[in-house]
Amino acid sequence: MRRRILRAVVVAVVCAVVLFSVPLAVATLRLYRQNEMSELERLADRVAVTVPSDVHHPRDPMELPRLEAGTWVGVYDDRARLVIGAGPAHGDGPVRDALAGQASSQRLGDRLVAAVPVGSGERVRAVVQASSPADGPLHRAALTWSAMLALAAVAVGMGTVLGTRSSKRLARPLESLAETAGRLETGDLSARAARSGLPEADEVASALNRAAERIEELLRRERAFSADASHQLRTALTRVRLELEGALAEGDGGAGAPAPGPSDARAARDPRSALRAALASLDAMEDMVDDLLALARDLPEQAPLDVQVLLADAERRWHGELAAVGRPLRISVEGDVPEAVGSARAGRQVLDVLLANALAHGSGTVTVTARDAAGVLAVDVEDEGPGLPEGADIFARRRAGDTGHGIGLALARSLVDAEGGRLMVSRRAPHPCFTWLVAGAREAPGP
Repeated sequence: MRRRILRAVVVAVVCAVVLFSVPLAVATLRLYRQNEMSELERLADRVAVTVPSDVHHPRDPMELPRLEAGTWVGVYDDRARLVIGAGPAHGDGPVRDALAGQASSQRLGDRLVAAVPVGSGERVRAVVQASSPADGPLHRAALTWSAMLALAAVAVGMGTVLGTRSSKRLARPLESLAETAGRLETGDLSARAARSGLPEADEVASALNRAAERIEELLRRERAFSADASHQLRTALTRVRLELEGALAEGDGGAGAPAPGPSDARAARDPRSALRAALASLDAMEDMVDDLLALARDLPEQAPLDVQVLLADAERRWHGELAAVGRPLRISVEGDVPEAVGSARAGRQVLDVLLANALAHGSGTVTVTARDAAGVLAVDVEDEGPGLPEGADIFARRRAGDTGHGIGLALARSLVDAEGGRLMVSRRAPHPCFTWLVAGAREAPGP
C-alpha cells in the first residue's frame, strides 16, 4: 500500500514538473532569440549614427565597435554593396528591405540578421547590417535548461521524500484498519480500530468499531439464546411430561406408575384432558422459543407497553400452575400508572421468570402489583417465602450443575437492561420482592 501511494505521489510530481518545464523551456528559447534580435538591432542603430553622408569617401575613416566572436557588422551603400565591415559582399533580403526604408530582422541560414536604414525620408544612403550565429540563443537556453533540469531533479527528490513520509502517514491508519478487519474476520470480536488523527480514516474506524460492537452484541445474544431457551423450556417440558405420564398411568391401570400428584390425578380422571394440556404446553413452548429468538436477534422494541394486557396474559398463563399446588395468584394495578415503552415479548419472558422463580423457590400467595414509582412504571412480584440468601448475587448466570436460582434471573435482568429498564431485589426477607422498573418514553434507549 505504501509503495502504491509513493508511486502515485512521484508520478504526480514528475507530471507536474514536465507540464511546467516543457512550456517554460520553449518560452525560454524564444525569449533568448528575441533578446538576441533586439541586441543586433541596437548594435546596428549605434553604428548607423556614425555612418558619414558619403560612405565611399568619408572625411574620417569609419571605425566599427569591437564585437564578440561570431558577431558581424557591415555597412552597405545604396546599391547594396558591402563598403566596410563583415558580411556578404552583396546585400541580401534584410539589406534590400532596409534600402526600401524598413528595418528588418530575421533568420537567414545559420545566422540571425538585423538591418537598419541610414538616412531619412525617401532617401536611404546606406544600410547597417548586424548578424550573429543562430545557435547562440540555443546555447544560452541549453545552460538554462540544465539549471531547470537540476531544479526539477531537486523537486522530484523532495517530492519523493515528502511522498515517502505522506505514504507512511496515510498507509499506517489504512493498514491498521485492514489488520482490525482481518482480526474480526477470524472471529476476534474484541478487535477495535484505534484513532489515527486522519479524519477520513477515523470515520471509517468509528464505523468499523460500531459494526464490531453490534456484531459482538448480536453474537452474544445468539449464544445466550440456547442457554436461555433451555432454562425457560425446562418447566414447560416438566409439565408436559407429568401430563403425559398421568395419561399413560391411566391407560396402564396405574401398574408400576409413580404416586400421582395433583396434575396426575386430573390426568387419570380424563386422559384426553391431559393430552389437551400437553398440547397447550407445547404451544406455549413454541411461543416461548419464538419470543426468545426474536429478542436475541432484534433491536429493542420502542412500542407502547400495555401493562394491563401484559398482567392479564401472565394471570391467564400462571393461575392454573400456581393453583395446582395450592398457591393463589393476585394481580393488581394501583391507580393510574405511567406510560411505558418496550417489547411485549420481553415483558412476557421477564414475568415468566419471576413467577417461575416464585413457584420454585417461594411459598404462599404470589402477588404482582403495577404501581407508579416517582413517575416510572414499577412492577413488583413477591411471595410469602422466608426470603433470599444474604450476600448471594441471585442475578449471576450459573453454570450447569450449580445450585441456586439458575439462569432465569440472569436472563430476566439482561432482557430488562436491553429494554432500558432495571430489575432489582427491593426486599430480600421476609416475603422476597422483585421490582421491575419499566423504561418510560423518555428513558427508552435509542435504536
